[in-house]
Amino acid sequence: MRILQVAHGFPPDQMAGAEVYTWAVSRELARLGHDVHVFVPGVRPNHPNLARVEERVDGLPVTRLNLLPGSPHRLEITYWNPTVDRCFAEYLRDLRPEVIHVQHTLGLSAGVFQVAREAGIPTLFTLHDFWYHCPRGQRITPRNHLCEQVEPWRCALCVGTWRAVWFRKWGTNYVRGRTAETRGEGVATRALKLPLRTLKYIADEAWRAPILHRNELLLDAMLKADRILAPSRFLMERFVEQGVPAERLHFSEYGMDDAPFRAAPPRPVRDPAARPVRFGFVGTLMPTKGPDLLVEAFQSLPHEGATLELFGAGTGPKTEGYIEGMKRSNRHPGVHFRGRFDNKRIAEILAGLDVLVVPSRWWENAPLTIHESVMARMPVVVSDHGGMRELAERFGNALGFRPNDPADLARVLRRFLDEPGLWAQLAPKRPVRSVHDDVVGLIEHYRALVGPR
Repeated sequence: MRILQVAHGFPPDQMAGAEVYTWAVSRELARLGHDVHVFVPGVRPNHPNLARVEERVDGLPVTRLNLLPGSPHRLEITYWNPTVDRCFAEYLRDLRPEVIHVQHTLGLSAGVFQVAREAGIPTLFTLHDFWYHCPRGQRITPRNHLCEQVEPWRCALCVGTWRAVWFRKWGTNYVRGRTAETRGEGVATRALKLPLRTLKYIADEAWRAPILHRNELLLDAMLKADRILAPSRFLMERFVEQGVPAERLHFSEYGMDDAPFRAAPPRPVRDPAARPVRFGFVGTLMPTKGPDLLVEAFQSLPHEGATLELFGAGTGPKTEGYIEGMKRSNRHPGVHFRGRFDNKRIAEILAGLDVLVVPSRWWENAPLTIHESVMARMPVVVSDHGGMRELAERFGNALGFRPNDPADLARVLRRFLDEPGLWAQLAPKRPVRSVHDDVVGLIEHYRALVGPR
């Protein structure tokens, strides 16, 4: 079967959860004899804008649609891009896949669902985060406050749409007396009413309207997929709240490539009295992932009793100051920032740790790092909410702490120093789903959508 995977990134350029999952699924599909292709956005300065850059990653044919930076930022271009839609339609005519599996459309265009439908190609869609009803994707504000409810005016404040063209256009027309409420009014009348009308316009048009338009359009776009999967029930519930019919969503647990862990030596039984206890963080160093909470919590742990290894890097210039701030605030000699790592080394990295910590401020969905802790047969400490709580209950190898609370995190970490019996209690209660079993399930979905051959 010729299968096209569509995503917002792919290794080695991007190595976050959804990208790594797409990579693993694509490799397994190819191993089983399917003709797998990958279509993602990319930036290749040595190629023309909108060129298709053909590459090979682990033997997989990867097409990166070259989207060079430099175009004016508009909210719409982050989710709907007719130019990308035209390029994708041309690509489909050339490739002629039998089925399309959309993993994400950030950086491309949600119009790909309609393009696929017009081409007569069935589409499976996997949800990985909240982006289809949250412009930031994580339902958390820049000040790290969770959004319990999606309210367009709050979204507008969050992404700054008050700077958008809607307000500039309205302001120009208002001054010239061309808006509906100002036609026939004199300059003095318009000036007296300007403050109230400005606030109303900002609230109703410049802020709320673009977000409402975005979320309604994305909901309509994703419902054009023939089948929708979600790897956590928590994520499914959030999308039902936003208007996705519950019967359209199918739970499908992430499958993991456990080959590196099976090839590694078995984890030895740990002596509870052994010191130091080696804690670790593996992931992107950014505020929503909460590594600063972990560094702060670690300051109260005994210097001789614990170490902390942080594996990962930031997302660019915006996170450099954040990372430097963590380093400056640290006074614990056992804290080490190890920098960027090759995901192929994950089994080796976890073998050198005793406890993994996932302190995310946002809800997460179904973090791959928690799955990896199960494969490494090690305990994990997680923020007690969202998808992390769901996985903690599923696998049984986790302790939770109050989200965004470094003091409570320190309390939980200290338990590994003070409670010898804790280690045995946190042995994983069930294995993760293998990527092979996941792909077998995906193939069943593909065949059901394609129909008799």
